[in-house]
Amino acid sequence: MRPIIIGSGMGGLCTGLILKKNGFNPIVFEKDNHYGGSFWSYKLKGYTIDTGAHMLTRGKSGELPTLMKKYIDPNIFEKKFVAQKHYRFYIHDKGAEVPGNLSSLLKFDLLQMKDRISFLKMFVDFLRLGRAGTEKYPNMKSYDYVKKYVTSRDLLILLNAFSWMSTGCSIKEGALSRFVDTFVRDKKMTGKYILKHITPTSNATEGDWYPKGGLKKVPEYFIKQGLDVRLCKKVDKIIIKNNQVVGVKIGKKIMKTDMVIYDGLVKNLNKMLIGGKYTGKLPKEDEYASVTIWLGFKKKIADWNRESRVYCDPNLESPHWAVFFTDFDQTLAPKGHQLFGMSAITHGDTKKLVSKMEKTLDKMLPGYKKHLDMKHVQIWRAEKTLQKAHNSMWNLPEQKTNIKGLYVVGTDTKGYGSGGTLCADSAMRCWHYIRKDYKV
Repeated sequence: MRPIIIGSGMGGLCTGLILKKNGFNPIVFEKDNHYGGSFWSYKLKGYTIDTGAHMLTRGKSGELPTLMKKYIDPNIFEKKFVAQKHYRFYIHDKGAEVPGNLSSLLKFDLLQMKDRISFLKMFVDFLRLGRAGTEKYPNMKSYDYVKKYVTSRDLLILLNAFSWMSTGCSIKEGALSRFVDTFVRDKKMTGKYILKHITPTSNATEGDWYPKGGLKKVPEYFIKQGLDVRLCKKVDKIIIKNNQVVGVKIGKKIMKTDMVIYDGLVKNLNKMLIGGKYTGKLPKEDEYASVTIWLGFKKKIADWNRESRVYCDPNLESPHWAVFFTDFDQTLAPKGHQLFGMSAITHGDTKKLVSKMEKTLDKMLPGYKKHLDMKHVQIWRAEKTLQKAHNSMWNLPEQKTNIKGLYVVGTDTKGYGSGGTLCADSAMRCWHYIRKDYKV
């Protein structure tokens, strides 16, 4: 019997690829007419725009890049992606390049020296704590841990921007586990890891990368590995007998299987089950969305040289992150045109946020309106689970459920990172359980 994966988001595709490359032959059922979930792009007035502004993080050792290099092509990033140069953060309209190591942090003139030293102390603390160390603080908000290092309002504004970009909410709400994971990826401090962060020529971030052809190309690389993905096919029910998966119901058809990987919302899982009940953890609901203003320009109006710019909000609301995507791939726009995107997170009043973003645009790109060829305000659902403290990775469900043969993956399950990173990590955790359960 073939394993069945419900949902072709990146969690489902990552799990499907792992299974495919390890001797299984899974079928991926997707209720919508395209695969990839939020990893998607579409055409608008000659421009290719993504579902929000995105980059793939940590091209050397991140979970998603690691999985793609192992199962698709070890040189896929060199061949199919373009590296971002760096981030430039702005506080009170003053900008500076974000340091890639601790040596350059001491020269980071966006902050006063006392704040740089405090930031350094916080980072060393995070190195000691490591990713796994946050398990001791499963419900802690980032601010409650780092407030002892906040020596000025400007440092708080900067740290808050990091929180929004990693957790989707402010530093006074976001989960400590995800905030630490933004800075530190190893489970424990080692000499090699310290050197990677300290030396003046090192780049501890390992860079962010953009896929040539747009965000939709990422799931395409998975599909091209021979995954059997069936679009517009909704799985209505998962059938359980004696606390074990025995099949799924698709319309009037029953398909037998002894393994189901569910990439839908875990909170809806019990509605899918016949003959059994899921008793694991359930993420708490928080409504939020990504708002992106896409702009197309009739000619080149600025040269950011593959730099991302982030305007930090002095009121501790969502920062505004902007990129010229044609810096990475000119084919995303008509010849000679530029494609620009700026994203922010909203938990409520979308119109108010768009108005604030418009004011930021006037600062970023003075006089930009006279060169406009396309404008599109896009509102898109962000990750399935907002990473507030109550939804830290330590409070999310394990990939293995209480029902034999039933697993869950995606951004509302346990895993490090966010977005594609978390999806890949959840898939690798799922594979860990499957190997044990099926004695692979």
